[in-house]
This record gives sequence, C-alpha cells and structure tokens, in this order.
Amino acid sequence: MTAAASADTRFLIRQAQLVSGECVDLRIAGGRIVEKANQLLLGGDERLIDAASCALLPGLHDHHLHLFATASAGASVRCGPEDVADEEALFKCLRAQLRRNADPIRGVGFHESVCESLDRHWLDRCCDDRIVRIQHRSGMMWVFNSAAIAALKLSSDEVLPEGAERDAHGQLTGRFINLDAWLGQRFQGPRQSLASLSAQLASMGISAVTDTGVNNNLATWQSLSEQLESGYFRQRLLVMGNNALHNIVGNERISVGAVKLYLREARLPELDEFTARIQDAHEHGRVVAIHCVTRVELYFALAALDEAGGMVGDRIEHAAVADSYALEILADLGVTVVTQPHFIAERGDQYRQDVDIDDQPFLYRGAGFLKAGVALAGGSDAPYGAVDPWASMKAAVNRRSKSGYTFGHQENLSAQQALALYGGDLHRPGGGLRELEVGQLADLCLMDCDWVTVLDELDARHVAKTFCAGQPIYERANNKC
Repeated sequence: MTAAASADTRFLIRQAQLVSGECVDLRIAGGRIVEKANQLLLGGDERLIDAASCALLPGLHDHHLHLFATASAGASVRCGPEDVADEEALFKCLRAQLRRNADPIRGVGFHESVCESLDRHWLDRCCDDRIVRIQHRSGMMWVFNSAAIAALKLSSDEVLPEGAERDAHGQLTGRFINLDAWLGQRFQGPRQSLASLSAQLASMGISAVTDTGVNNNLATWQSLSEQLESGYFRQRLLVMGNNALHNIVGNERISVGAVKLYLREARLPELDEFTARIQDAHEHGRVVAIHCVTRVELYFALAALDEAGGMVGDRIEHAAVADSYALEILADLGVTVVTQPHFIAERGDQYRQDVDIDDQPFLYRGAGFLKAGVALAGGSDAPYGAVDPWASMKAAVNRRSKSGYTFGHQENLSAQQALALYGGDLHRPGGGLRELEVGQLADLCLMDCDWVTVLDELDARHVAKTFCAGQPIYERANNKC
C-alpha cells in the first residue's frame, strides 16, 4: 500500500454499530475518518460499504510479536509437546521430515518435556548428514546437530561467546543459549516474505503490529521497510530494537518504538549498568521495553526503572509472574504491561508441572493489573505463541488450560476488557479500547455480527473486513457486509 493509493481511496461505511450500540455512518478519505454522523450522503467518487448494523471495531493491534521469526516458523517443523508427545515421537517426526525433502530442517516450539537429552549427539543419531537446528519455545535456546555446527564455520582458535555450551571435555553440546544475534550473523540468508503472515493477521482484524526483536537494528529496519514498500506487509508497524535505531525517522506506516532490553535471571547484569541503558534510551527520546518472565527479573527491572526515572510509555514485556507488591510498584512507576494471556491456554498444563506452586497464582495476571491501576495490553509473542488475538481474548476471560484447569479465576477479564488488550493505541498501548473519532487513521475491523455477539463469542470467524489507514487489507469472501 502506497501513501498515494491510501490518499485516493474513499469509502462511506453505512450504519456501522459502535461499542455504545449506536449505529452511524463514517466517511473515509485520505486514509482517515473524515466524517461521522447518523446519516451521510454517498459521494460520487465513494465506494459504499453497508455494515448492516454490524459491529465496527478499531483495527486490532498485536503489541508484541517477532515478524520474521513467525514467518520462518510457518515453514518449520513443530517440535513442541502439543505436536510430539515424547522423545520417540520427536525422532519419528524429524525422520519423516527428512524423507519429505532434502532441505535443512528447522524445528520450533521445542520443550524439554519432550526430550530432556536433546543435544547435537541426539540429533546426529536422527540425522548426521543434513543441517538440523531446533529452537526452544522460549526463544532462548537453539540446539544444532553436527552438520549445523559445521555450517557455522568456526575456526579452531575462535573464542566463542558465552552461551555456546560445552561438555566436560570442552566439546560443543550443540546448545546455544541466548545467542540469536550471533547465530543470525552466521546463518545470513534471504529474509522470509511476510506476505502470508500479513494476510493471516489481516484476516483476524489486525491492522498494526509491534515487532519486539531485541536485536532489531538498521538492517532489520531496512528489511521491514522493503516488505512494506513491496506490499508484502500491509499493516502499520512499530519497530522496537537496539540503540542503532536511535536516530531513525519513521512515518505513519513504520516508526521506531522502544529500546528492547532482555533479562535472564540466570545471568543478570549489574544494576548500575542496566540503569544506565535505560537512561540512555530516555535521553534519546525512546522508552524501554523490558523482557521479564520471572519474579526476580521483574523486581530487578523495577529497581532499575525506579533508579533511572520512568518515562511515560516504559513497558514490561510478559510480566509472567507478578505478585501484589510488584503491582504496586508498577502502578507507582506508571509502567505499561504487555502480556500474553493465551499462554495459560497453550501452556497451562505444563506450567502446573514446571512453575513453583507459590508463583502459579500470579501467572499472566489480568484483573489484578487493572485493579492496581496498571495499564495492560496484549501481544501474541509469535512465533512463541499463537497469532490469533481472539483466542488470547478468550483465554483472558476464562483462564483455562487445555485440560480445563482454571488459573486464578479472580484474574478473569470481562470480554470488553479482553478486547481492549488489542484495541488500544499502537504507540501507547494499555489505554483501553479506542473510540472511532474524526481525524483518526482509518484502522478498522468490520464484523459480520452485532456487538453483543462479538463480546459473547470473541471469535475471529466474525471478521468480515479489515482496513489499515483507509485501505482494505482483508475482505472475506461471500460476506454480507
């Protein structure tokens, strides 16, 4: 979608039902809502869209995902417990993939509950003459077989970064922990097209996304810009990343977001050093978004934010375990939390085994954040979670695992609160569901049913049309709107 195409497109959406229940007409021109009234006359150069009293939502925003990784995952072998139950099943799955084609194998979604002994030697027994690399579902670890290690072209005297695990004999185990940037430099190749992913997101009503890669740099920015210019990616885009993005000037289609900071409880940085990184981001006019999935990581991040001085829009990503005291500090600092309620549905049964029982009541909280006055938004964390925002909304409402176990029913959100997780502002998430007003960019999601049904069912199948800056990026075939 080009700016010129957006500016030339004019629509009149007739009798669209707003969340208030009121039905109105909206005129779209130049990519924005230019009129809103009970009844508007159709212009001669306008396309009429009869909403027929169906619900019109603000376009949904996925506030946390990893675009290129998600696109690549679509062409990868699923290796998680939802797909392969145990070590034997994983072995058969990989062998079957070997028989299908002669390409290198890229696996995703792995969890140690499937195979505790996964390393280069295990993978070599499965396949010793083809590159095999498998990513842990946390995104924090890759496991390579010997062929994949050989493809890294390591010299005998090369000093490897910490995270390249070795055994007692000094040999690489094939496990590479938190080394995505380093591995990416070794495995450089053409970027996966985002066209299919963009279409999938649009079909779910998503008009804008935030790419939250901690290693996003100038090269990533250029790649994403090319995807937009080519028309492969049709949503608006906010790009987090490292300090290399400090001086980038964006536009309405693509803009620079927070400095992404990553914490690992096993190896926390010095508090003064981390605080200085937050202050540097703020001095360059950028907020920070800090990855926190444990209680210790969250408290460390909050201590650093308190020391650095907060900036409106600072974020905690995940806040997977947040006790009551942490909620108080989050509220006092004015920090926004971007969470993933669908992990309860997708991983809840595993959490019951892996997460300390004292932490389980505080997993991916919902109502607790809102009651404490903490701004709350949602993101898929794709490819580490499913991209469907509606499934995430349902999970926020019922908080049930696949087996039916309910995690903290007091944390349940109402359907409208759950929808607001994805219906907020792209640049300032967590402010509640956007109201459709004159002057706004026309990021819209037209449903095929009324608001009562939307909130009752929270289902992507009701998405009829999606607009980004006034351009239709999804139109379901054979819909009545």
